[in-house]
Amino acid sequence: MCDFEYRCRALLRVLASFSAVAGLLSETTVSGAPFVPARDAHCVAFSADGSLVATGISGLSNEEFPPRAHPNPRKCGVVQVWSIASGDRIRRFETFGDLTKVAFSADNQFVAASRLFVTSDKLQLNEVRVWNIETGKPAFVFDRCHAFSFSPHGNAIAVASQLRCVVYDLTSGAKLKQFPGVAGGLSLQYSPNGEKLLGVVATSAGFELHLCDVADPTIQASSSAIDEPFYTATFSPSGDILASGHPGGNVLLWDANSLTPIQRLQSGSRGLQHPFFSPDGRLLGSGDQTNGDVLFWDLNSGKELARYTFEKGSFHTYRLRKPEERIAPERDPQRFVFSPDGRSFLSAPHGGILRQVDTGQDTRRFGD
Repeated sequence: MCDFEYRCRALLRVLASFSAVAGLLSETTVSGAPFVPARDAHCVAFSADGSLVATGISGLSNEEFPPRAHPNPRKCGVVQVWSIASGDRIRRFETFGDLTKVAFSADNQFVAASRLFVTSDKLQLNEVRVWNIETGKPAFVFDRCHAFSFSPHGNAIAVASQLRCVVYDLTSGAKLKQFPGVAGGLSLQYSPNGEKLLGVVATSAGFELHLCDVADPTIQASSSAIDEPFYTATFSPSGDILASGHPGGNVLLWDANSLTPIQRLQSGSRGLQHPFFSPDGRLLGSGDQTNGDVLFWDLNSGKELARYTFEKGSFHTYRLRKPEERIAPERDPQRFVFSPDGRSFLSAPHGGILRQVDTGQDTRRFGD
């Protein structure tokens, strides 16, 4: 064998080794990127039975068109489903953009996420996507939509685009009904009994709560307008009270039937607040979107019961808005939620931290 041929064969062996290593790295990335350090989640959710947790981490696109998730697992967005009992990850779905909400259907069959995304040439590509947890495949994709709420009965999903709000059947995908009263809502929320649909709606007067009856989609009640944008409004478990989160550390309580304000709570901080009720309705939690602090009030007395901080409580959005763009739902993602038994709460820092309400002790962490 001549020296030239020997060197060529040696070079081919080296290239083959590099190819094998690259293949292993590619398989590692696809299977879940185990070497990616934990990142802060932007939104979290419990399944209704308390067996599963979902975390959503915002991320970059590949900067091409049509956009896809960034090829680097450290930079792409992910929606993940975890087992509470074992802490194991069940599903991992890659995405991109700013995630504002993740949620489970009432029957644990589906998990959904809403994302906000705009291309460099200002094309809006917002999306609500629903995955089948068992198969790991997308079940429904609602293009140009930005907000959703699963019916508590588990058979329908309400989805809002800029001009409409439509309820779809989760079995067939058929359109069931339109709700013009909450069309374009910045957020949507079914009442606990599934008979009402609430939306935070931007109007010419400001930002209002609109309440529709599911049987009759006309507006049943609307609140007075608030000047500053807000994005979160949630029902108490009884359905009698609403809590909305606002800048400047403010949380407002409303009569859920008349949509008249009944009380203002102050967190003592300046951040935009994200309220969430305990399952028994006794406590109201509020998370600060600026630093991740969480505090709890006793609703009967109005007294603050506990306050917890997080080492990595802040988060950043991926969309850079101009100052004149007042409405920015990505600044108020669903980062805080009670467990179904009410003894713990889930917060988004460090990928997702489950803490006891009474003591603040960490009981489990969900990494990326």
